[in-house]
Amino acid sequence: MTDSADPSDPAAVGGAGPDHGQAGAPAPKAPFLASGWRRLGLFAALLLGELLIVAFCYQFLVEIECTDFQTPQACLALREGLGRLLALALLTGLAMTARPQLFGFLGAGGSGAGRLSPGAATAAMLAGLAIMLLPALWGDMTASLAPLALALAAGAAVSVAAALAGTAPIACWLSVLRRGGPWLWAAMGIALLSPELTGLFNGTWGWPPLTAATFELVLRLLALLPGRVAAAPNEMVIGFDDFLIRVGDPCSGMQGFALITLVMAGFIALERRRLRLPLALVLLPIGLLASFGLNVLRIAVLIWIGARISPDLAVNAFHSYAGWLLFTLLSIGMVGAAHLVPALWRGEKAGPAFGARTAAFRHDPVSAMLVPLVVLLLSGLFVSTFFTNPEAAYPYRVPAMCAGLVLFLPVWAGLDWRVDPLPLLVGVAVGVMWIAAGVAAGGEAPPPPFAGLGLAAASWIVLRLAGTVLLVPLIEEAAFRGYLLGHLLKLPGPAGQAGAVLVSSAAFALLHDSGTAAFVAGLAFALVYKRRGRLTDAVWAHAAANLVVFAAAAASGNWALI
Repeated sequence: MTDSADPSDPAAVGGAGPDHGQAGAPAPKAPFLASGWRRLGLFAALLLGELLIVAFCYQFLVEIECTDFQTPQACLALREGLGRLLALALLTGLAMTARPQLFGFLGAGGSGAGRLSPGAATAAMLAGLAIMLLPALWGDMTASLAPLALALAAGAAVSVAAALAGTAPIACWLSVLRRGGPWLWAAMGIALLSPELTGLFNGTWGWPPLTAATFELVLRLLALLPGRVAAAPNEMVIGFDDFLIRVGDPCSGMQGFALITLVMAGFIALERRRLRLPLALVLLPIGLLASFGLNVLRIAVLIWIGARISPDLAVNAFHSYAGWLLFTLLSIGMVGAAHLVPALWRGEKAGPAFGARTAAFRHDPVSAMLVPLVVLLLSGLFVSTFFTNPEAAYPYRVPAMCAGLVLFLPVWAGLDWRVDPLPLLVGVAVGVMWIAAGVAAGGEAPPPPFAGLGLAAASWIVLRLAGTVLLVPLIEEAAFRGYLLGHLLKLPGPAGQAGAVLVSSAAFALLHDSGTAAFVAGLAFALVYKRRGRLTDAVWAHAAANLVVFAAAAASGNWALI
């Protein structure tokens, strides 16, 4: 990226070529901007990030028990919203694969009259996220479910509408509904009512031989882990340490069998003119076997979470969502894998096309700015789910963050990494401010996260240093300054410029526990970025700040400063 690059142009972060690094060289246009499909992928990733944040907030930061409400059934129905959204997203993906002519407008590269700019759409999505998180500030929510339900529904509607409008004009999406016909409407109804439809047949999903096989395999899987395993085969009860569950007929996996069979049969039916039949029917038994294996793994992990982390987490969070998440991932994985096997398709070869798409993806600067942030959020959710002390599990997050960044190495290699003293000085000042805010908060310093790790403590410190100083600054600055602020700076006038800095800094603060200090840090990094439009300036400032904070934490032994 050149010093004169437009700070609002996300393509500038990936500038490369013979003129790269010379003042006045034009930044290449991001491939992302030329395709509605890439816009769709971007906003889908943002929606996924919002979903993870909302799920994390209402499952870990705010404790909500449906039994505490006057209408527990309504609360349970609200929880099923995740299943509805995943089913609807899966249906949309299948429709795009099977009937691409309905979505021809996504191939257009023009600005599109009626389409929101990326900055406006992202700002609207952040507003939707704020609406969904608003009830968490109210304290006791058990008096009435209505405010929580209204906030979640309204916020989700705003975010989804903004994502759609940022991808293509709303009129184009309405044309899909008109041209899709009654079959599309019926499929959408089934997707939205999928939790209720599967619930109607809860008593019919059992098959004793399958339940027994599931029981036996879960036992064998748990036996591989350190801990006390107990079993009562006659009652179908499995115990791990002090946590007991009964493997009933609904746990047999028949429900998953029915759902994956429905999805794969629908996929084969929709693609029957292009698939090699009957060879493509092999997808059905493969899907069933994969569903069975994932169901065994799901039950074993549920028992392990209940025994080692939290029974409430296992029953109310993991048990509620894991089934839908695994079903969605399996469905997407099966459809995606089918497209990568040339033998399943008539006269088509998937290999070269897939390689070309992968290369284009790795060079896409907008994907580079957002995908690593999604990896960062997912890794945080993973360690919060499976570890009683998530901070002690930080080393497990480092390889994931590395992979997310290395995937887009061509983009990072195209940046101008020359160091300017001013960003470093700003970073040091931000680090000192962060330390002062932590000290002012008071409280006794908690034990170090690596307590009890023995010789592994040194490895924890090294990996924490690498993640804090090398990885996180690039990931967060690429997303909040490179993408979000870069787009928001397109807003006209001084008020638009000031609003861009404030909104991007507020979004940055939402990702951190120390809200005020994080907001001030976000302001500083935003001004550093805005000064010359160089993403690397913000990265250097962020890295310097984190290095100062890390040094203070190591010297004082108060690792809560980080």
